[in-house]
Amino acid sequence: MKVKQTYSPEEKVRMVLEGLTYPDGIAKYCRSKGIRDTLLYKWKNQLEKNAKMVFAPQAKESAVEVRLRNELSKKDTIISELVAENLALKKKTGI
Repeated sequence: MKVKQTYSPEEKVRMVLEGLTYPDGIAKYCRSKGIRDTLLYKWKNQLEKNAKMVFAPQAKESAVEVRLRNELSKKDTIISELVAENLALKKKTGI
């Protein structure tokens, strides 16, 4: 019984690009790699469908996200100050 092989996203991209440029054709490339050509075409279609995201402009943070990030930063500062105070008190009292 054959064990199902899993491929990382990087391997899939590499195999699709190699398969498309393979001089003897996709079918022969797939046989040499031990995969079905339908699987390679599925990966190719996924790659084409999602390729536009690579060149899409990056979304800017909303005002709410900026406010929340600042609030979180302030809370982190307060927590670190309280921890430092707590440690100093423990050293002073010998606890």
